[in-house]
Amino acid sequence: MSSAQHRSGDTTLTKPDHGRTIRLDIEGMRTIAVGSVLIAHAGVPFAAGGFVGVDVFFVLSGFLITGLLAREVSRTGRVSLGNFWARRMKRLLPASATVLVFSTLVTYLYLPITQREDFGGDIRSAALYVVNWRLAARGVDYLAEDVGQSPVQHYWSLAVEEQFYVVWPILMLVIGLLAARRWKLGAFAVLGVATVASFAYSVQQTADSPATAYFVSTTRIWELGIGALLALAATRVERLPSVLRAIGGWLGIALIAFAVFVFDEKTTWPGTNALVPTVGAALMIASGLRSTPGSPQRLLSLPPMVWIGGLSYSIYLWHWPILVAAQAKYPDLQLRWVVLLMIASIVPAYLSNRFIENPVRFGTFFKPTGRAIGLGLALTAVGVGVGWGLSVSATAGGVTEADTAASPGAAALLDPANKDVDWSAIRSVERMRPLATEAVDDRPGFYDDGSGCQVDDGIAEPKACTYGDTSSQRTVVIVGDSKMAQWQPTFATMAKREGWKLVQLTKSSCTFADVEFARENRVDCRAWGRTVLKDILDLKPDLVIESHRFIDALPPGRTDDADSTEEAMVNGLTSYWRTITDAGIPLVTLLDNPSPPNAPVYECVAAAPDDLSSCSFELAGAVKASGAVAQRKAAAEVPGVGIMDMTSTICPDGDRCAAVIGNVLVYRQGTHLTKTFIDTAERQLSAALYDASDGAFGTTIDTP
Repeated sequence: MSSAQHRSGDTTLTKPDHGRTIRLDIEGMRTIAVGSVLIAHAGVPFAAGGFVGVDVFFVLSGFLITGLLAREVSRTGRVSLGNFWARRMKRLLPASATVLVFSTLVTYLYLPITQREDFGGDIRSAALYVVNWRLAARGVDYLAEDVGQSPVQHYWSLAVEEQFYVVWPILMLVIGLLAARRWKLGAFAVLGVATVASFAYSVQQTADSPATAYFVSTTRIWELGIGALLALAATRVERLPSVLRAIGGWLGIALIAFAVFVFDEKTTWPGTNALVPTVGAALMIASGLRSTPGSPQRLLSLPPMVWIGGLSYSIYLWHWPILVAAQAKYPDLQLRWVVLLMIASIVPAYLSNRFIENPVRFGTFFKPTGRAIGLGLALTAVGVGVGWGLSVSATAGGVTEADTAASPGAAALLDPANKDVDWSAIRSVERMRPLATEAVDDRPGFYDDGSGCQVDDGIAEPKACTYGDTSSQRTVVIVGDSKMAQWQPTFATMAKREGWKLVQLTKSSCTFADVEFARENRVDCRAWGRTVLKDILDLKPDLVIESHRFIDALPPGRTDDADSTEEAMVNGLTSYWRTITDAGIPLVTLLDNPSPPNAPVYECVAAAPDDLSSCSFELAGAVKASGAVAQRKAAAEVPGVGIMDMTSTICPDGDRCAAVIGNVLVYRQGTHLTKTFIDTAERQLSAALYDASDGAFGTTIDTP
């Protein structure tokens, strides 16, 4: 039968491979899975759902690993954890560590220097197989908007599988020891409960926090569980009528094809939608448990399908950092070249499989368990080491960190000696605060202190935090998204000095307006905003200060972001503002700061420390791209609303915005300002508040 043969009992198409027997149709399924992922990552428009290939891999992994463990328990009554983990290390880590080193080089050579610290952390997490949790945390961090596509982002799925490989063998060992002859029933019961619980949690988290649900293990284990349950029930399933298994196999292919060609980035995931490809994968596996006439088994067992399937792990590893490097070098890379690049990733995959993976996996030197585990630990250390090295390689290009005295920032604008300085024309500085490579961390402390003062995605209940003179009878409320929150430390300083209480009511990525958003990380904004409005009316503060980032919102009855309009945002703002002012509560809107139009300013500063003028940008377009336009229109609709405009402080040159003012870096991630710059602008902020509140709060200053 050439390379394919039947196992005894005419059960299924198989072939021998290095002393083991592999199912050819499963290799074909791997080809479908990795091919789906590649066409999705290439951006092929009619196959946007190709990300479901990962879900197919999960089912396959659960089936194969559980089958391996079940055979060992049946044979010996136990599981040798050392041998199991040694085999996994030899199988996975040689290629994984190699690609981590390659990804380090990609980041160092092609990506912005400011990404090195983040991506170095990603590489370390990938080496330790916990990167999925790191990416989940980043997914709900609105302030991580400038963190690009990590060259090891695809390792998240490997992390989920590795975490399964750690826990499931231990449970199988315990079940085998405790349940003895009925271990399979016990294993099925334990895994069944875990699978159902994980699925229920996945549905709930996908609705409440989709950015987190996509990556975390707890929402994905049920997918491996489907394959594992099938492995435990295989002897019963294979006795089903062949016609049912044949129909099931083709139905499985149809389900996966449906997911690939119908689902897209707007499909909520994983949740119930993930049942489509996972059930499809399970049906395909079940169809091939025995040789089944009329099933897709022979199609999946064709030599090209088997060959690609054998390389699928390596192809999956290599394709993504290659794509990241190419798109960094050629941002406008056309689709046809991306597709060719994905196909070309087979070459390094084949070479690493032929000369790195297989010699380690099937060679005799690492056959002893101790040596295999030692190799695994060493390769893990390599991944951690190169990731650490990448993080520390981020330098500031010869610029040293300035102390407070040498970095007046916005305060320098109040010095008459600087009245003719063209800050946008300054080409370089010897000292700066914060350094460009540390800009992303220069933000208000409440983001990192666990206080919850900036309410995160998935939480609709407001959190009120109080600052300043907390015993004062004069109260000011600041409300909005992170563009309001960025000013909180300076408002708190003013409140304490001037004797009023400051109440913060902010939520990441949510405008305080009576509007809906289609964007997945703002699904609960309206519920949060309505509760905040009620809280403000109950509190009856002496002043409300609003600010936000976003320009548009959904008109009533619309659900697609493409339908968002500025008019809907203005209407939503005026609805809340009128309610507040009609209750006799003064309201001021702090205009959103100008928005840099291109690459993040701090990345430009890090890359061109000797040409800071190239990092400046035109003011008019930056204002137009900010939320200020909608704020001004809303203020014109609601009598008595004051306007705080800090534009002349942020962009003092009149027509351009500088990257560095008074040795202080102005912008951090996205369109946010550094905390340091805002701190140095306290006098200007106080003056703007004084004018907007008709002298009720703040103080005046003399400017040059």
